[in-house]
Amino acid sequence: MSAIDPKQAEQEELVAEWLRATPGFFERYASLLNEIRLKHPHEDRAISLQERQMTILRTQNQELNRRLSEMLHFGSRNDKTQQGLVAWLLRLMRANNKADVEVAVTAGLAEVFEVDAAQILAPNKAFGPWVDTPLCGSAKELAAASIDLLATQITIEPEWQSMVAIGLPLGKNGSSNQAPAVLLLASKDESRFTADMGAFYLRQIAELTAAALDRVQAYEATAD
Repeated sequence: MSAIDPKQAEQEELVAEWLRATPGFFERYASLLNEIRLKHPHEDRAISLQERQMTILRTQNQELNRRLSEMLHFGSRNDKTQQGLVAWLLRLMRANNKADVEVAVTAGLAEVFEVDAAQILAPNKAFGPWVDTPLCGSAKELAAASIDLLATQITIEPEWQSMVAIGLPLGKNGSSNQAPAVLLLASKDESRFTADMGAFYLRQIAELTAAALDRVQAYEATAD
């Protein structure tokens, strides 16, 4: 939009105020609406005021439809994830030893999140920050230091395009202060895990997994 001088701006403001204060003007001069020409918002041509309004409304409707489609997509995906997590939890509760718990966790979550790899890494104090704030994002976004830390326990495959590392608060309800383990999920899909992904499900998974591991560890220690 080209700049206008202050005097013209003042005159235009007076016209705008008068039109706002005189709502019946365009009813009495309806034909004027067809005579007023405005620049098309997307093309280099003039259009009528009514056509301009239709163009704006059409654009707004397209944006609303896009947002609605996204909401339905994510809502459906979240419902599917929630149902999968319930089935996973039942499988976790039925596991009665450490090996079965680890299989239930890794194989079960690989199915729920439809990922290419899931593994529980051995406890390490360096994993502590990932208990409250899981590491999550595309491989190219994650800090090199984080990748190097994971690589001390597992081979980072080149095809893994996104990953999430969830800290497992082991021994949380016991007397011993254990170092956290990590549940690692990896996908070939770069958009599967993103930096802005909500961490609610991830923290819930960490708590449940840690509780299951603590349960079988306490049971096996008592049995011994």
